[in-house]
Amino acid sequence: MPRIDMLGVGRRLEALRHALDLSRKDFANSFGLDPSSYTKTVDGEKQLRSEAAYAIAERWGVTMDYLFRGRLAELPEHLRESILKNLNTAD
Repeated sequence: MPRIDMLGVGRRLEALRHALDLSRKDFANSFGLDPSSYTKTVDGEKQLRSEAAYAIAERWGVTMDYLFRGRLAELPEHLRESILKNLNTAD
């Protein structure tokens, strides 16, 4: 069974957070995760739970395919452009 790229999920979460111009605390709180758990998720120490991913998708208009697989095709254009910019500068 394929494994989830937890560090990739973390990079995509951070790219989204930067695109939304939110602090880690505010972003985590926006979908009901405590900031310390968010940091562990971003650092690849903890998996993003499907319930949290769904809450992010519903709250911020992204897809779970973006969060878990990095697929950008179905994102709103303004978010896609900003996320791509943030992903490219993070490398």
